[in-house]
Amino acid sequence: MNNKKVFISGISGFIGENLAQKCVEEGYEVAGLVRQHPQFSEAVKNLRGKVQLYEGDLTDAVSVRNIIRDFQPNYIAHLGALTRVSYSFDHIQETLQTNLGGTVNMVLAAEKYAYELEKFVFASSVETYGQQELFMNQRKPMDETVLQHAGSPYGVWKIAGEYFVKQQYYSNNFPGICLRQTNTYGRKYDDYFVLEQFVTQMLKNRGEVNFGNPKPIRAFLHIDDLVNLYLTLFKSDNKELFGNAFTIGPANGITVGELADMIAKKLNWKGKINWYTREIRHGEIFYLNTGNEKITKLTGWEPKISLNEGLDKVIEYWRNKIGNGSN
Repeated sequence: MNNKKVFISGISGFIGENLAQKCVEEGYEVAGLVRQHPQFSEAVKNLRGKVQLYEGDLTDAVSVRNIIRDFQPNYIAHLGALTRVSYSFDHIQETLQTNLGGTVNMVLAAEKYAYELEKFVFASSVETYGQQELFMNQRKPMDETVLQHAGSPYGVWKIAGEYFVKQQYYSNNFPGICLRQTNTYGRKYDDYFVLEQFVTQMLKNRGEVNFGNPKPIRAFLHIDDLVNLYLTLFKSDNKELFGNAFTIGPANGITVGELADMIAKKLNWKGKINWYTREIRHGEIFYLNTGNEKITKLTGWEPKISLNEGLDKVIEYWRNKIGNGSN
């Protein structure tokens, strides 16, 4: 044991569970916040007995304060949020209260009651950049200097969260770091998101599949690389990280159509893709592709798993799962 303690909000989510499992392997004492629910997720079931789980809600400031005061973390990874961008358009108040209000509650609780806090890492998003047609034509990665103009309520609340973390650093020397996270893949329970959806639909349907718009450009980061970034930040002594927001790459932006072609080729899938057969997301952003030069310079971290290698990992997992009949 290294005697350091990590608290993860959103520990039952995709990134949260993977980060928690890795932190346990590294010898950290780990705790996390889960919402009360009559049937807990597979992630929670997998974490029981390994980490300390607190039931509560990010929107309840008193609950958050009491949890942080009880656990006394050295590091906080604030991942908890309503993450589906499309949901934010029809649930503006709910996403405001959870994504922004929850961030404020976490920051204030950490600042006042985590007496040995060393770092607070806030999971922001590339969604904060909104439309960036100028970069789309050249497929040039965006960096931290690019103006943010969010195209969704989700993006707006993430920008506000970044500003609050930064303000607390400048006002109170709060050890906050913001990561503008890109599309992360490698899910094992959920095939809602684009990459896993393409893989599972082609595995299940050999004849034809129905997908949405093939034109948006996205960059994809494997979950193992993102988890390693969080661990790198926990261990880093570089004070220049505080009060800043970082893009994290991996600058491998491709169109959704190109991604589907890559997956089809790896699966030897000869079927037909019916594009534009799903409703285009309100406020769709057509270019999200960032670099990682600044954070690599400050920490030495950089993505290690190529999209080609990562796809092989995802395909192997879902092929085995679907083949065994456990969807």
